[in-house]
Amino acid sequence: MPTHPTPPLPGQRQDSGTVPPRADAVQAPNARGKAAPLLDPAVLRDMERDFPGTSVVERFARDFAETLVGKLDRLEFRVAEGDPTRAEDAVLSVTTSAAMVGATRLTHAAIATQRLIAADDLEGAQRSVALLRACAADTICELQETYPRRP
Repeated sequence: MPTHPTPPLPGQRQDSGTVPPRADAVQAPNARGKAAPLLDPAVLRDMERDFPGTSVVERFARDFAETLVGKLDRLEFRVAEGDPTRAEDAVLSVTTSAAMVGATRLTHAAIATQRLIAADDLEGAQRSVALLRACAADTICELQETYPRRP
């Protein structure tokens, strides 16, 4: 009967040595792998300064939320049909509109999808669209909850 290795105790490595202490991503604000915030509220506040009232910016944010699912549908369709040129156009639309509204995490996720498309990894891009959809849903909820809330 084969014997299975015993897992190491907490704080030990498999070779019985101790594990060096490590910095936690939560404690290190610039650590790689830490998720970007869903929204950067400063983007919309800065945009408000360019217009005499907030209604234009509020409409812009509302239009972003209303059109985002359609943009993701178009991206998913272009990836599924195997058309990297049109898929790249579709993902650029998501990336640009997300950046303009301050949807930081969605912008980063869309850029990652864009890189997959540019590398001709359409399977990876297709999986990435599912993640984009989840991030988009979170972003829309956050946008609806926090904007146009003012201090």
